[in-house]
Amino acid sequence: MAGKWEFPGGKVDPGETEVQALIRECQEELGVNVAVGARVGDDISMLNGTAVLKVYVATLLNGDQPLPLEHSDLRWLGSKELYSVPWLPADAPIVTALEPLLP
Repeated sequence: MAGKWEFPGGKVDPGETEVQALIRECQEELGVNVAVGARVGDDISMLNGTAVLKVYVATLLNGDQPLPLEHSDLRWLGSKELYSVPWLPADAPIVTALEPLLP
């Protein structure tokens, strides 16, 4: 959906774990290496129940800085800025779960 914001990530390929998929997607979408941490929020059913959104905390490694390789823009948001962008409907519940984790 044009003009809406989303968290980086994508589908888990056959033979991949969720963590391996997130690491790969961050490399492909943002050009960064990450260490994957704890889950954030609950599973979110998408696409009429044919997909599930799961979000994890991730830490940048090796001083990597994200680049908008597959998106027109990217932005770091603190807890007070989380609602300053129009989120995709599926990502909106995660914003609430992230708020207490951010400075």
